[in-house]
Amino acid sequence: EVSPDRLRSRTRQMGTTEEGSRMEEGSDHNWQRTLKKVVPCVVVLKVTSARSFDTESAGSSFATGFIVDKERGLILTNRHVVKPGPITAEAVFLNREELPVYPLYRDPIHDFGFMRFDPRLLRFMEVGEVPLAPQAAQVGIEIRVVGNDSG
Repeated sequence: EVSPDRLRSRTRQMGTTEEGSRMEEGSDHNWQRTLKKVVPCVVVLKVTSARSFDTESAGSSFATGFIVDKERGLILTNRHVVKPGPITAEAVFLNREELPVYPLYRDPIHDFGFMRFDPRLLRFMEVGEVPLAPQAAQVGIEIRVVGNDSG
């Protein structure tokens, strides 16, 4: 089980650049502010899959997902999480509340897919969303990753 404390500790571990040097202090303050906004939007996806093809095996796995539309309950994740065959999946939110999620889209080329949950069923937590902004992506821009230890 992935706890919110483990999620936070994982993000603290990633406070260095690729060369291993400390990032600038002002940048660290911005990172902490960003984490406050983003961490409540991160979910753990627990996925159980049937054997969809002879070349793939059945199994259970954990992955990270990001709520990108809280009104429609859309979660962005990696393509391999949204399997080509039937799955049973749940999203575990920061407060450990669990809801069923359903595959919505699996991109045939790029490494992303979408899962969907019913936001009306989330009873004990107000979630945020991470807005998608592909126009903001630039070559050479520094990135930091938020996720969970399980996937």
